[in-house]
Amino acid sequence: MDRVAVVYNARSGVFLDAGSPRERLAGMFGRAGVTADVRPFDPHTLAADVRELLRAGPDALFVAGGDGTVRSVAERMLGSDVPLGVIPAGTMNVLARDLGVPDGLEPAVAALLAAPVTRIDVATVNDVPFLCSSALAMMPHLGRLREHARGRPAAETLRLPGRVVRLLRRYPRLKLTIDVDGTVHHARTRAVVVSCNPLSAGPAPMPGRARLDAGILAVYVTHDRTVWDLLAVAAGLIRGSWQRDGRVRTYTGETVRMESPSLAMMSVMSDGEIAQLTMPLRYGIRPRALAVLAPGAAL
Repeated sequence: MDRVAVVYNARSGVFLDAGSPRERLAGMFGRAGVTADVRPFDPHTLAADVRELLRAGPDALFVAGGDGTVRSVAERMLGSDVPLGVIPAGTMNVLARDLGVPDGLEPAVAALLAAPVTRIDVATVNDVPFLCSSALAMMPHLGRLREHARGRPAAETLRLPGRVVRLLRRYPRLKLTIDVDGTVHHARTRAVVVSCNPLSAGPAPMPGRARLDAGILAVYVTHDRTVWDLLAVAAGLIRGSWQRDGRVRTYTGETVRMESPSLAMMSVMSDGEIAQLTMPLRYGIRPRALAVLAPGAAL
């Protein structure tokens, strides 16, 4: 590669209290003999920024940030043959891990500059793209609690377990109808995850995916009657045995539709970003819709 574009999220943890992100990133690419047009992530100007960067014809467009930042940039790259390079700089970095990108800015940049280009699937919920997973019911509320405690004083972090316990005790089981490729399933649940390609058997915080281009949505639904059921599922997630738990039902297909007789809107957390979406929720998948740099993905 000779010339690339880079978008970075200055709020990502790796950039906090570490000098200028623009200078750090430009220096890394420069030492590899690559010219980089480096810009900050700005949600208000992102669409125009990505269009301008792509018009310049870079060999690749890199994103340094978490999964939400990556998703936002990738959404604006759909239809382009310029590959996306994911530099892990967030909390979870699910897509970077599944693509085989090593941790650390320098190792990630070096691996991505030498990586082959492949194409991966892009899932959608109500026509909004996501790359990893979409969670609903109680899951977005847990995400809000985590974000509220992030970066706050230690006393606020210490209150987090108590708030999680209160949420687990008070959150009702939702009645959902889940239509997967025309087959209808009924559930009363507090946790649902829709994954862009099935999750592998693996440990928390988020099991990986063996394939990113299988063209399949996987729906994971907890059939929990008590708080203890949820805690048991969580323990199985930590141990990596969750797929053998009968309280977790798995459905796979290319289209998913979810509705509830009591809800007109639903909080949905896709790739870590929470939004209020209108019911029913309509999930689909676009096979191999995004070009990416994949240092070590099992594709």
